[in-house]
Amino acid sequence: MIAVTAGLVYRAIKRTLTRNRIGVAVISVLAWSHASSTLADDAAGRDLPADNATAQHKYTNKLIDSNDPYLLLHAHNPVDWYPWGLEALAKARQENKPIFISIGYSTCYWCHVAERTIYSNPDIAKLMNQWFVNVKVDSEQRPDLDRIYMLARQIMTGQGGWPNNLFLTPNLKPFYAGSYFPPKDDPRAGPGFPTVLTSINQGWTSDRAQVLGVAENVMTAMRRVQSAMSGNISARVNPGAWMAKARDTLLPQFDPQYGGLGDRSRTKFPNAPRLALVLSDYRINRTSAALSAVSGTLDAIAFGGIHDHLAGGFHRYSTEPTWSVPHFEKMLYDNAQLLQLYTAAFQSTGKPLYRQIAIETARYLAKDMMASDGGFYTARDAQLDGVEGEGYLWTRGEISSLLGAKEAARLLNAYGLTPVPRPNVPDVVHPRDVDGQPPAVLRLRVPIDQTLKDAGLDNVTQLFSEFAADRARLMAAREKRRQPARDEKMVISLNGLSIAALAESGQTLGEPEFLNWAKMAAERIWSLAYEQKTGALKHEIFHDAAQTDGFLQDYASLGASFMTLFEVTGDKIWQNRAAGLADSMLDRFSRPDGSFSTTPNERDLLIPITDEGDMEMPSGTSMAIDLLLRLHGTSTETRYLDACVYRKFDSA
Repeated sequence: MIAVTAGLVYRAIKRTLTRNRIGVAVISVLAWSHASSTLADDAAGRDLPADNATAQHKYTNKLIDSNDPYLLLHAHNPVDWYPWGLEALAKARQENKPIFISIGYSTCYWCHVAERTIYSNPDIAKLMNQWFVNVKVDSEQRPDLDRIYMLARQIMTGQGGWPNNLFLTPNLKPFYAGSYFPPKDDPRAGPGFPTVLTSINQGWTSDRAQVLGVAENVMTAMRRVQSAMSGNISARVNPGAWMAKARDTLLPQFDPQYGGLGDRSRTKFPNAPRLALVLSDYRINRTSAALSAVSGTLDAIAFGGIHDHLAGGFHRYSTEPTWSVPHFEKMLYDNAQLLQLYTAAFQSTGKPLYRQIAIETARYLAKDMMASDGGFYTARDAQLDGVEGEGYLWTRGEISSLLGAKEAARLLNAYGLTPVPRPNVPDVVHPRDVDGQPPAVLRLRVPIDQTLKDAGLDNVTQLFSEFAADRARLMAAREKRRQPARDEKMVISLNGLSIAALAESGQTLGEPEFLNWAKMAAERIWSLAYEQKTGALKHEIFHDAAQTDGFLQDYASLGASFMTLFEVTGDKIWQNRAAGLADSMLDRFSRPDGSFSTTPNERDLLIPITDEGDMEMPSGTSMAIDLLLRLHGTSTETRYLDACVYRKFDSA
């Protein structure tokens, strides 16, 4: 629906602009915006800058008081950045200036390329400050704003991804969108940012009525898309039919050769919610094709370069169809869900590989993503000095120097090195290849049966054990390198996923330490982020400060994780806390029509936001229904069941 609407509206906007005096410059900007979006999205990622807290700064803007790692990254740009809020919005209205809103997050690779190449440039900043009110938003801090303006971007360009950059009227209506803009015109990447700024300013000052017309067209399209997603039919509750429809829709989308959802020519994400749904179909209906699809995918991910074979855990996605070359971010939400998924797959199959991967992933979370006093950080960066994957890559010569030529040859008969293409990043000078060899990603060789035969081994767990000492030596050497930065904010909804995954895996795999980590995180979040007198939950914790009003996803995810702790431990305190979160959730997010709002600030937003389904993680609505059903199943409170049954479902 979004894609269709996007194409229609984009063509309508383009025709409108062609007929008016905004001119060739702006229409060329629109035509090139697809190229700039593609450049950013093809290498889309999340990365963190080096810490520059001790540096001397020539500039300081209003982001300096933000308790947010992404906003603080831009606090010393020459751009007069504002955080989203009343001050910036009032300034735009008073001065009748368009708003330039730039949305990203702290481990977004191209967000940080933009910070270095565009927002640190005083000449570009001068144009931004003169003509626009400039607002920075962390998409992870304000997912509601991110959803609204990502929808606008998709409508205008047919693409999404970060950074998400838009120009808005003073009353917040979007009229132009793009992604990364290079510092100067580039035939491949599109118009330089000065060209974009000049064209937009020219349109605003000379042809404002036309610009406002474009904004109204975009708003009309946004309302139509949102209305279509929310639906207006109350469907009969029929989980069996829904499961069958989901299975029949998803199974043909699996790649039969390499595993995973998607074709053989594009990037692949783990898509944990979809894999979990298909695995659930097998567990309920014993559908053999469902188990085959999930097992093939989990095997491919475990063997591939998206799996960190040295430290454990998983990178964010594969940049190509064989899972060999990842985008190197490590996200908490991916690792928590994959921990849960491999645990569930072990339960269903008894396959030792899945048990081993689950245990390894849990220990990775504890070592790299867990705070010493409990709770889990959001992400680990992809880059060092602007070079994607630099902290993770190897050459054959480096491995030989560490292990010796004979042992290195033995290891590399089982593990392959996949060279990483060097992206064309404008301000990065790539280091020379070592010994003329390209830096590469370590992964298991496939087909795995041949690799096992060559190694004289019977199964993959034996292979992992056989080369454990070699991997440990490589990891010890890797730890001596500078490490990619880590986003140390704790998002409550993501911690809920992690708590549930650790509690379940601890019980299933007989690892009581995992349960202890889950309880530590739960206690810390409860003490810092939940106000027991009011029932209010915050969205995030950064530097021990709980901040930003909680979203539906936060209440539901944390509540569901507490129910998991109750089911695993039998301790009623977790059920009581889950019930308190559920009651607060129903008070704050229930709409009169039976649907859920997703944000506590819906009336202040440009349009209401309705969950569009489970994306990279389960939606707030999905987790809310899960929480309510589980509470009903362990109590006599029929109101929890009523709140689920009378949700409004889209039967389309």
